Amino acid sequence: MRVPPAIVACTLGLAALGSELQTGWTQLSLSTCGVDRFLAANPQSDGRGVVIAVLDTGVDPSIPGLTRTPTGEVKVIDVQDFTGQGDVELHRIRRDDATGQLINYDADGAPIQYEPPLLPPTAGEHQRCWWLGFFQEKKFINSDQPDINDNGKTDDEFPVLVSAVAGDGDDQAVCWVDTNLDRSFADEPRLRNYRLQFDTFTLWRDKPEKQIVPLTFAVNIFLRQSKLVIHFDDGGHGTHVAGIAAGWRINNQDGFNGVAPGARLMSLKIGNNALGGISTTESKKLALEYAARYARENNVPVVCNLSYGVESEIEGHSDIDKIINEVLRENPYLVFCTSAGNAGPGLSTVGTPAAASAAISVGALLAVDTARDVLGWTLNAPVVTVFSSRGGELDKPEIVCPGMATSTVPRWVRRGDFWRGTSMASPYAAGLCADLISHMQKLRPGQKVRAADVRRALSLSAQPVPGATALDAGWGLPDLPKAAEILQKLAAAAENDPVIGYEISTPCPHGYKGKAQAAYWRGLYFPVQERQTFTINPIFAPTADAAARTEFTRRYELRSNAAWCRLAQQTVYLRSEQPARVHVEYDPAQLVEPGVYVGLIEALADGLPAFRLLNTIVVPERFTAEGNYMRQFRRRLVCGWVPDRIFLAVPPGASAMKLRLAAPEGETSAAVGEEIHDPFGRQLRNPNFRLDTEKGKNEAEWTIVQDLCPGVWEAPIVSNRPDRNWPYDLSVRFFGLQAEPNVITEADRKRPAGKVVVTNVFEKPVVGKTEGQIEGYRFYREAEFKGLKDELSYDLRLDRRFNRLRLRLEMTPEDYAKTTDIAVMVLDEEGQAIYKEAFDWRIHTGEVETRGARSLKLVIHAGFARADDKRRTPVVVKVDQLLATPVPINFGQDGEPEVLFAPGLPVQLSYETSERLADPPEDRSPVGFLRVRERGSNDEVLRIPIELTNQDAG
Repeated sequence: MRVPPAIVACTLGLAALGSELQTGWTQLSLSTCGVDRFLAANPQSDGRGVVIAVLDTGVDPSIPGLTRTPTGEVKVIDVQDFTGQGDVELHRIRRDDATGQLINYDADGAPIQYEPPLLPPTAGEHQRCWWLGFFQEKKFINSDQPDINDNGKTDDEFPVLVSAVAGDGDDQAVCWVDTNLDRSFADEPRLRNYRLQFDTFTLWRDKPEKQIVPLTFAVNIFLRQSKLVIHFDDGGHGTHVAGIAAGWRINNQDGFNGVAPGARLMSLKIGNNALGGISTTESKKLALEYAARYARENNVPVVCNLSYGVESEIEGHSDIDKIINEVLRENPYLVFCTSAGNAGPGLSTVGTPAAASAAISVGALLAVDTARDVLGWTLNAPVVTVFSSRGGELDKPEIVCPGMATSTVPRWVRRGDFWRGTSMASPYAAGLCADLISHMQKLRPGQKVRAADVRRALSLSAQPVPGATALDAGWGLPDLPKAAEILQKLAAAAENDPVIGYEISTPCPHGYKGKAQAAYWRGLYFPVQERQTFTINPIFAPTADAAARTEFTRRYELRSNAAWCRLAQQTVYLRSEQPARVHVEYDPAQLVEPGVYVGLIEALADGLPAFRLLNTIVVPERFTAEGNYMRQFRRRLVCGWVPDRIFLAVPPGASAMKLRLAAPEGETSAAVGEEIHDPFGRQLRNPNFRLDTEKGKNEAEWTIVQDLCPGVWEAPIVSNRPDRNWPYDLSVRFFGLQAEPNVITEADRKRPAGKVVVTNVFEKPVVGKTEGQIEGYRFYREAEFKGLKDELSYDLRLDRRFNRLRLRLEMTPEDYAKTTDIAVMVLDEEGQAIYKEAFDWRIHTGEVETRGARSLKLVIHAGFARADDKRRTPVVVKVDQLLATPVPINFGQDGEPEVLFAPGLPVQLSYETSERLADPPEDRSPVGFLRVRERGSNDEVLRIPIELTNQDAG
């Protein structure tokens, strides 16, 4: 299948998929995947009997929609925090026999009395022990909800009291929190571990008639660790996700339900919102293991949802990918759904842990009824959202589900409750899984449902999404009634089927170490003389014994859906644990026109696809000397959110790429090209690269210089709305100036001066204007996260010369793959974040206004997939303190800034700062750049960074 420039995409309007008018709460579309039809026919197969574990920022169990199931049971049955954000350290205190008061001592040794709670007398009361700790509000200073009791202060300390009789365990211990700060526990409710009786508490408010309840809290007590953990959701993300998966009567509205309203929930908090919501070290691993253990010990089916992830260059091989695969293969009845990522619409953007082969990775689409009733847009069919990450080296996502929805949010949230992201699509899929398992429990009582069968049933039920390929939508849009029918067949055969999946590998130059799950050729070459060979290994259930593995034999019929993707065989068979191979041949005669070609090989067993082999060939647009390294793409048509993908092969020696988006003369257009993707799928964004002729914006330009690298880039153009088609013109031009040296690292630090040689390696002369400046001074460290130390911090001293910081933090792909998240914060002297972001790729860049501060702190906090006390994980830290008034550099040829760069002739240029540099801050070195702009257009065509060395390791 080839996706041509425009015409096929415009058939979107002819499809009828999901186009029926629906009534009800379309803000969370239950019609799109047939949930409404399925539950109308099977009202008790609504997820009841299934637990959905939400691995997220926490879940607020008091929010309408998350309090009860349709049968009246408590909805949220367990809460756990694996981040450390809610940890309260406890120490022993005593009760004074004379006064009956509890006595603690302050830092100076002075006694502080607390009134104890009233307790009924019990056996062994004389052996009662007391512990005290403090829940500190200052831990929330950089959270989304810093004032947790809404009293206008952010430094309260809430005393926490724990009591137990000698010999008691955690579940016998009780707890009180001094919510009104009156040093009395007598007026506070008694709390136990949440899962025992679902105790919660809120903090006292001066004016409850005017103040909201910001947060709802619950506790878990760990006596042996002298620790109490308070659970809450101060990020909001987890509560929203929970409502999509399993909400019932959301916002107290009849009929406003999530996908599996009968399912119960576990909140497994993995995101620390004081650090921007990042997952902390081992939080994902511990939460997943907890869910697996809960399922085993309680003999209950559990569906996990993880709406977290980052981009990755070694998809499928990160530490968290491996952990997820290990846990799921050891627990074949544990279902795991995760978000594909929001780095689309470019190819090869599915990140981690969506790359885990055993996970159900979910992309996002916009539902027809939601588009109509929330956004006022008219669609004839669902459409994959622009932001949804796409596959490439991976056959991911598996499916797409509605990813723009209204749901439950904590009371403190003021940014609305209609959220968008693959974070919203994944819990939708988790709800589908819960409904399927609930249905099978009714039909086949006592039989456990394998996660692999649930995943396969959803995939096989899926309908194609108009305008989308397997890279965009995976298997497509699942249909719940059809999936239920398929799952019945799969479950019936499961007792005699030891295989729960397949491991697929094939040569792929963009894959890690030259291998990947899918064949993905994105360059100037693809195999023609050689065959593309896929190696398939069966994955056996841990319950399959040696005899079952040895006796396993299965034959598969093969079929291709693309004429250019030819099979060299008709069948393949697997025997025992031996691998099998499928050989594919590509027909170059059918792979000529630029574009992306997607071909699928399906392997069928018993009439149903058991696995498939994804083949992708990208044929790029080429740029040659004959065309002056320039191309014009005129009168293209983009249809809604179906990307018109233009692939650009960077010519050798290119130093800059200029793109110009324009409306054809006399035409109206609102075409958008805000995202462009480098050869590895990394997204670069420019929010101004879009058209809006109705507002007078008829053209937009974007020049890429420093980020330009060899390979094939992707420029996907979309419409501003999914129900609009727009014409556009795109021109692309490359420049080819090469400098020696290409980075200036050595010069006089007091007054930098020297020479560079610039050569025009292209065949058309360039007349350039030269300029340069010293921008500021760089702080540089080759740092390491050592052992269990997950945080690095650096004090930054500033003076009045500086008004901004520029950050660049770098890791190798392999080192970055050890992490699950990394927070980056710049704190003022009060500890408040003036910059709070997170890595979404192995290189993090950002710019910070210093706001007149003279002292700041850079904090880098990494969450690792595994804890390792012997860890030494490098990270390069570069912080540029930028001058409010940069120092100009005289740069040119013989003192002249205008220079002719004739093809192939080296030109020697000189540079020198216009003045001596003032004393740099300690341990800082000058940074800046030399630049060449094309005369006339003023486009930047060459940049030579100045990074003078004064680098310390630390």
